[in-house]
Amino acid sequence: MEHKKLSKEFQEYLDSLNTGYKNNNWVFIGKTNDAFGSPGGSWQGKEGYKFKEEKSNQEYLLRSIPENGYIVLESYSTRRQVYNMDLSKTTIHQSKNNKSILLESYTMTAGKGRVKKQDVKDAFKNLGVNSNQIAEISDSNPNWADLVESLLTWANHRERVKKLLKTTSKVMKEESKEEEKQTREEELNSLPLNQIFFGPPGTGKTYHTVNEALKVVGIDTSELTRTQIKQEFDKKLKEGQIVFTTFHQSMSYEEFIEGIKPVDPKDDEEILTYKVEPGVFKRLSIEASFNIARLGMSKEVSETLDFSNLYDMFIEEIQEKLINNEEVKIKTKSGGTVLIDSISQQGNIIIKHHNGTRTYTVSKPRLTKLQSSITSLDNVSNINDEFREVIGGSNSSAYWSVLNAIKQITKRVKVKTEEKTYAFEDKVEVVKKMNKVDFTNVKGKNYVLIVDEINRGNVSQIFGELITLIEADKRLGKDEALEVSLPYSKEKFGVPPNLYIIGTMNTADRSVEALDTALRRRFSFTEMPPRYDLSGLDYEFAGVKGFEILRKINRRIEKLLDRDHLIGHSYFLLNEEEKLNPEPKLLDSFYRNIIPLLQEYFFGDYAKIGAVLGNGFVYTENENDQADFATGYENEDFAEKDIFQIIDYRSDQPDNQYIQTEMSFEKAIRLLMNQTLTD
Repeated sequence: MEHKKLSKEFQEYLDSLNTGYKNNNWVFIGKTNDAFGSPGGSWQGKEGYKFKEEKSNQEYLLRSIPENGYIVLESYSTRRQVYNMDLSKTTIHQSKNNKSILLESYTMTAGKGRVKKQDVKDAFKNLGVNSNQIAEISDSNPNWADLVESLLTWANHRERVKKLLKTTSKVMKEESKEEEKQTREEELNSLPLNQIFFGPPGTGKTYHTVNEALKVVGIDTSELTRTQIKQEFDKKLKEGQIVFTTFHQSMSYEEFIEGIKPVDPKDDEEILTYKVEPGVFKRLSIEASFNIARLGMSKEVSETLDFSNLYDMFIEEIQEKLINNEEVKIKTKSGGTVLIDSISQQGNIIIKHHNGTRTYTVSKPRLTKLQSSITSLDNVSNINDEFREVIGGSNSSAYWSVLNAIKQITKRVKVKTEEKTYAFEDKVEVVKKMNKVDFTNVKGKNYVLIVDEINRGNVSQIFGELITLIEADKRLGKDEALEVSLPYSKEKFGVPPNLYIIGTMNTADRSVEALDTALRRRFSFTEMPPRYDLSGLDYEFAGVKGFEILRKINRRIEKLLDRDHLIGHSYFLLNEEEKLNPEPKLLDSFYRNIIPLLQEYFFGDYAKIGAVLGNGFVYTENENDQADFATGYENEDFAEKDIFQIIDYRSDQPDNQYIQTEMSFEKAIRLLMNQTLTD
């Protein structure tokens, strides 16, 4: 039967039914204008016929659209279309031997996408439905009642299949996510803790370092634009998870690890003081270790953080009282009291005796040490000896009084370790409490230290004794873990396993040969040579491709020098707009980057520069004029030496006076490429 005819006659049959008509388990509820699908019901305005199954109370809508030749099945439970049957398609409707056969096409969406037909077929089989034939009716004497029952039964099958596929899809997605997570973890585990990208200038070392650092901290950059990658990188820099520094000749151990530095007085009355300050590497190591501590949250770590919260709470209460001009007394060990005079800008507590003029400073870091070492103040018999053993110095009575006052807070306030910003001193105290188990059982966030131009600093001096500690098997938590006592703070220090070091090294830098052998043994090296396969080099100028110009220059440099002094591809990269007219960008790059690099490489030997670039860029003068020299030196061979000039094709430049007749930048490139010039 022709598809529109079938749909029309089926519509007429449905329209003839009376409300309450019963077809085996199905009851006709009546006509309705309900319509499901998106947006707003695909068949809005087309009359539908509502049926209900007595056993399950499942309700479906049957609809026949003669003008389109469609039969539509819709579900009230999901308020979705179950099957949109286009009878003009042979995968849904076939006519054979004066019979019309309606079929399952196995085309289905579940969740957010279309499901593979084989998966749909397998889902039907899982429900015990092995054939895709829905119904078969005679063209001459169709049994419309059987068709209604077959369609409604199939609607139920299809709905169950969709639910099964959604569940399967969800499980598969979760499994896929788990596999992706596992793959990322395996990739992270395979990344070296210490690596250096090395190569000549302009090969994208720093550029690549940004991507590598984000990979280390767990960000997939494969689907991100360069702008988005840079935004993610800047975000991690701001959060402190990535730190960027550059080595230079003046870089020292004191800047990198720790050193004694002056503390600026806050006012004219304060005197200049000095304190041990952590450097870039030590500070990031503490941050990385603290992250592991927070995730593990051992008893010792929890107590230290709780005390930090208590101290801050105590300071807030004292400041409020001082603002209101209230006198703040705290008890001493002897049973008397002392006064809290003020809170310094550094957050220290200033103590003085009644009617006294001398003040005593109580600092949070020293209090933290005391509370960790002394479990009960009541058991302290000799304050001076026992406190001095922990924190040194004097003011033991003042420290006892403040520590006792803070401990009283715990009797009236239940302190919870919250997500808050802790002072660096708090983090140091927490890290001191950590042991091998803390570093072994918990894997914290990865932190990255990027050291640009790592070979320009005196590495032995900068790393000092820590050069051994950065090795993978010497990291904290490992069986061969090592710690050293730092020379200034006298504190134990080790490198956590979640701190990665990424360095860059310019091989053309003359200081590269001085790179410490100990450093070479502890880093993985990845060469970053010039690349010729990038799309940014795929443009044409002077009859040749951009990458061909770069390759020609580099082959000549490698013959005259070595591969460490090649020219990087970044100087030749053009965007799509620049490719339309390459000359301005290339011209600028040649005189701002390429020629200055060649002058540096060859130490002013312009004959070799000419051998690389050709006489379109290097002009040779040799007049053999002996009169140029002073009397008495006329017969020397000085005059035989060639004089070279760089030809500058940029406008308003002094060296453009050497441009030869009818020469241009494009022709100079042709000469560089050994082409024959023609007018």
